[in-house]
Amino acid sequence: MITQLVTARRELRDIVPAWDVLTRESLEPNVFYESWALLPALEALATQDNVAVLLVWSDAAHSRLTGLFPMIQQHTYQKFPACHWLNWLHPHCPLGTPLVHKLYATETLQALFDWLHEHSGALAFSLNKVPADGEFARHLRLCAQQHGCLLNERDTWARALLTAGISGEDYVTTHQRKKKRKEYSRLRRRLEDLGKVEFQALLPGQGQGLSDWIKDFLHLEEKGWKGRALTAMSCAYGEREFAENLIRNAAAHGQLMMLRLLLDGKPIAVKLNLTSATHGSYALKIAYHEDYAAYSPGVLLELENIYRTLDDTPLEWMDSCAIPNHPMIDHLWPERRKMVNFHLSTPRVLSKPLLHTMQFVKTVYQYYQGTRV
Repeated sequence: MITQLVTARRELRDIVPAWDVLTRESLEPNVFYESWALLPALEALATQDNVAVLLVWSDAAHSRLTGLFPMIQQHTYQKFPACHWLNWLHPHCPLGTPLVHKLYATETLQALFDWLHEHSGALAFSLNKVPADGEFARHLRLCAQQHGCLLNERDTWARALLTAGISGEDYVTTHQRKKKRKEYSRLRRRLEDLGKVEFQALLPGQGQGLSDWIKDFLHLEEKGWKGRALTAMSCAYGEREFAENLIRNAAAHGQLMMLRLLLDGKPIAVKLNLTSATHGSYALKIAYHEDYAAYSPGVLLELENIYRTLDDTPLEWMDSCAIPNHPMIDHLWPERRKMVNFHLSTPRVLSKPLLHTMQFVKTVYQYYQGTRV
């Protein structure tokens, strides 16, 4: 296996064909690290010079790409001065699983560990926002054990997951109490009293009227609380450019799914989903018109998303990409995906003591904070 640390965007664009093959043959999907999603993010959002992509090739002739690890180098680890490498996650990337070929997982991770040992200078290596029960996590644990590395995975949480297998109607009936279903129907009737209510969907493989979908989503997000907090994707030029390129690229690859709720033809809620090259999907963003908050347009659109996903697509699951204990989606989707931040030691002398010390400090701090509540 041959490792190559790449910082030039041109070099990454040159390997897109091999990259796309790896995407389809990876241990676990990550739509945010697919070529059409990651390249616009690197170009628009990676302002630091220390963002790079570690590539792992099967041989010196670059016959097959077996690993792709977007990474960033920091000079501190949990505020302690130390060389620290970790996976790169931009503000709109809720998943950090690297792309690793399913037939070469052991060899690829071996190459990663060798690179960390020989070339990185790192005292700590972190992989954040990774599914804790996935195939990549299983292989990482085995490789860390074989190398005698300390693997800290105490930083865990769960986020809502939608899985297929039944119809949308059966899903809602099974997982929502009758009282809740009546409340949703009441909200829709109240909204219908104001005008014509209509749901529209742009399913994977479709792209008609894409410019209007993009405009509606960015406008609604900017008008809401995300706009006031300056976290909406249209607040900064670089992020707006990234958002437009991301959505257009997703549509071009047949991996875009958007839904909107219209009142008298005016959008009052818009949802943005991305689908992976396999059969998974990610609920990336939702925006709604706050003037209609009393009618819960976001909830009504999320219900429509359940029906559309389970009834009209071959998708096997949808990751909510939500924060822990999300007040809305956790009630609609009862299943959970366990997530973890991995922290690994390297063969350097001070690495294990550093990780042990930082974990101890964090544990003491959390205990102290808990006793003050």
